Amino acid sequence: RVQAQAQLKNFDPAPWWPGAASANGARANSRLQADADIDFFWPGAASGAKGNPQPSLDPAAALAGLRGRALVNIAPSTLAGVPLEGQLRWLHPITSSANTPGEFHANLNADGNKLKLDNSDTSSNTAPTEWLFNLDAPRLERLSPWRSFISGQPAASSQTVALAGSLQVQGTWSAAPSNAPAKSSASLVQTWLTQSQSKGEAQAQQLRIGAWQVAQGRVSWQGSLSPSAPLTLQTELTQASAPGFKLNRLVLDLRGNTDAHEISLQAQSPLEAPPWLQALGGVQAKSNKAGQTFATVHARGGLQRSSSGGITGWSGRLTQWLLRDSNETSTPWWRGSDAELNVAWAADGAVSPRTNAGVAATPTSFPLRVNLQPGRAELPGAALKWQQVVWQAATANSPAQINAQIELEAVAVAPLLARLQPEFGWGGDLRIAGRVNVRSQPTFTADVLLERIGGDLTVTEDGFTQTLGLSDLRLGLTADNGVWRFSQGLAGSTLGVAAGIVVARTSPTATWPTPESPIEGSVELQVANLGTWGTWVPAGWRLSGELQSSATLAGRWGAPEFTGQLNGKQLGVRNLVQGVAVSDGEIKLSLQGQQARIEHFSAKAGSGRVDLTGLASLGAKPQAQLNLVAQQFQLLGRVDRRIVTSGQAQLRLGSDSVDLTGRFKVDEGLIDISKGDAPTLADDVVVVRAKEEPKPEPQDNKTAQPTVKRAVKLDLQVALGDQLRLRGRGLNTGLTGELKLTSPNNQLAMHGTLRTVDGTYDAYRQKLTIDRGQLTFTGKPDVARLDIEATRPNTDVRVGVAVTGTTVTPRIRLFSEPEMPDIDKLSWLVLGRESGGLGNADTALLQRAALALLSGEEDSKTDQLLRNVGIDDLSLRQSTVAGTNASGSANSGGEVRETIVTLGKQLSRRWYVGYERSLNATAGNWQLIYRIAQRFTLRAQSGLENSLDLIWTWRWE
Repeated sequence: RVQAQAQLKNFDPAPWWPGAASANGARANSRLQADADIDFFWPGAASGAKGNPQPSLDPAAALAGLRGRALVNIAPSTLAGVPLEGQLRWLHPITSSANTPGEFHANLNADGNKLKLDNSDTSSNTAPTEWLFNLDAPRLERLSPWRSFISGQPAASSQTVALAGSLQVQGTWSAAPSNAPAKSSASLVQTWLTQSQSKGEAQAQQLRIGAWQVAQGRVSWQGSLSPSAPLTLQTELTQASAPGFKLNRLVLDLRGNTDAHEISLQAQSPLEAPPWLQALGGVQAKSNKAGQTFATVHARGGLQRSSSGGITGWSGRLTQWLLRDSNETSTPWWRGSDAELNVAWAADGAVSPRTNAGVAATPTSFPLRVNLQPGRAELPGAALKWQQVVWQAATANSPAQINAQIELEAVAVAPLLARLQPEFGWGGDLRIAGRVNVRSQPTFTADVLLERIGGDLTVTEDGFTQTLGLSDLRLGLTADNGVWRFSQGLAGSTLGVAAGIVVARTSPTATWPTPESPIEGSVELQVANLGTWGTWVPAGWRLSGELQSSATLAGRWGAPEFTGQLNGKQLGVRNLVQGVAVSDGEIKLSLQGQQARIEHFSAKAGSGRVDLTGLASLGAKPQAQLNLVAQQFQLLGRVDRRIVTSGQAQLRLGSDSVDLTGRFKVDEGLIDISKGDAPTLADDVVVVRAKEEPKPEPQDNKTAQPTVKRAVKLDLQVALGDQLRLRGRGLNTGLTGELKLTSPNNQLAMHGTLRTVDGTYDAYRQKLTIDRGQLTFTGKPDVARLDIEATRPNTDVRVGVAVTGTTVTPRIRLFSEPEMPDIDKLSWLVLGRESGGLGNADTALLQRAALALLSGEEDSKTDQLLRNVGIDDLSLRQSTVAGTNASGSANSGGEVRETIVTLGKQLSRRWYVGYERSLNATAGNWQLIYRIAQRFTLRAQSGLENSLDLIWTWRWE
């Protein structure tokens, strides 16, 4: 018997339990105020065996035989900085059953978080003891200091909290009494669990317990763990996460009893199926707005027990198991049929501790074993069936084990490819099948095969259907006693022949070759006509030629070494729309270990050719160096885009660098920038596209490797030569000059000057001569400084248009020499004479010229007509002549205005031919004008008037 009374006043447990220091190094304040009154005794006759009055030393037996009372009152105190108060009362009369805990009442309040626990003991061997519990914890974060205080370890940071959120739990628990003495602690706990009844409900908001988090949760239960007693359990969690998994929502419903129940599980995970799987299942990207995976599982089964009553596992049948992308109507990615599932673990005892270099580790949990009996599952466009799938978790003495026999039923390939590439035109009746047989013990063995069992594939493009002519398609893998063999085979009348085998050697128990595993093998490829591969290149492109390759493999699995050659002849690529036509290509590429060498590569285009040589290292830090030489090589050969170039370049590639150096010259070329290259929508057509759903923000991945940014070094010079011409948008000129392309700070920069040669520009309905034209680049390739002057030829004064500024903000103005008002500049530019004495018709022409300035680059119908008939000038003007009276004498009092039509063609910079005729005359005059200098003009005239004039012009202000 033990009797005691105790009292604590301002008690600090730090000397016996130091706890953890706070962020600033100070220890949490602890001051306990409490008093206790204890009276315990053990009836010796009840605990000892007959003839042995000593009580049992077993803790469970001792606890069952304990009698007496305990009263503890905790006055307002502080423990690790958390306010604490409460009362505890325990009473167990000697007349009570040995297996009942007696009467117990507890009421604790820790900084607003309250716990109530009490029971009632009827002191009867038939009536159960009912426990009532109620936890109301609205501010769990206030209890966080207790984590460091109990563990004795400081928190990782001041922001780390062990507890957070709110938790409310209330319910009842009753254990059936038993007069049989407890044999051990384990049997006592087992008796309490299996013979107890419980009912309750728990709710949580923003709950966090260590690394476990739940935004919102509710759990309700009722029943017993006894094999025959009814049991129900409902769980609903939102935004739940723990190390290794995360769920947006979880709903669990269990009904029945522990040995025979039904389980319904629905879960939503933020993990998405890969895009290729979504495409195979016909999933539209917009249908999965939340980016989630929905899982549904229905099962029937029960717990399995050993002969001693211990729980050894769970056994039952999976009646339904589905994986979907968005909702109940979407196509499942996985649909499992009825299958038997057994989950087992050891019944008694813990597994021996693991050892690593003689250091004992924490004992592992009971070994878990999952056994899935024969069944079938459906995937998008395919189906799997298995005879057996067995998996066992790793133990202290052996790694994880697996034994599976799975078969892939016949799959129609064309519908799957059509979903992956809907615009490619896949068709045909090709069917493939396969198998997977894997066993990890006593040694790892595997037999994996995927092969064609019949049919062929077709590709339809622009109404033309091409058959691939497949006769063989096979992918295989075998592993036995540490020898892994990978084999591939492909044969088709239009694709060619490809075959290969790779052998890797590793440990007999390894489940995959290690990076250090030695390998050996060979690869063969033969394509008699690359033109049959044209379906796989972008639209409009065509291939031709013959390709052969053979190589052997050696080295290690993590760093394979190839030895062989790649040969090709009569290679070609063309695209008539883009003007690309490369032919007569030849290549010889050799591979030797980690070295690849282009021994010879050449191709022709137009009347020129290009040659390429190079060397590459394929090691841990790959490097390559290529040398290119072009001679009169035609890059583009369209009617409106033609470029012929010569030059050479050197390209050096490193694991983190690119270095390009070269010198090229444009031998000849034409660039037509006229509109109409491709059809466009009308100006009144507005395209409205559906708004894309915002994608979820990518989560931080601290383990992701940063993207390596290559250092680019560019030194490329391009000389335009003297046979490059630019045409379009009213411009027709030759281009010359040099450009230098560099890359400071990995940004493209352009320096140099482009100059116009013998150029003309259509403006104000006149063909102007470009006297000076320069585009100067000083850095950014899209910004150039402009210096352009275009003048009208064959005028007595120099007048024209000047363009300055930059390509981003150009400034256009009229200029003249000598300087004159803008109305005179426009008159000389449009009419070829000064503005003095302009009539109404001339004013109208100037107005149309001003409108032409506002119209921009668009050609009028008149301009298009004149260009089609080959005329540069069509104008109307009126002249005033003296009138006559009825007798035919001059009439000085009147004037007659006659209209004159002028047609002209500018033959060259100085020669002009024209014809003018008055609408009132029966004949006209032909004129041939030669501009000797700015002030001297020679004019020959024939027709109504025949003359040869030398015109000298002098102007004064």
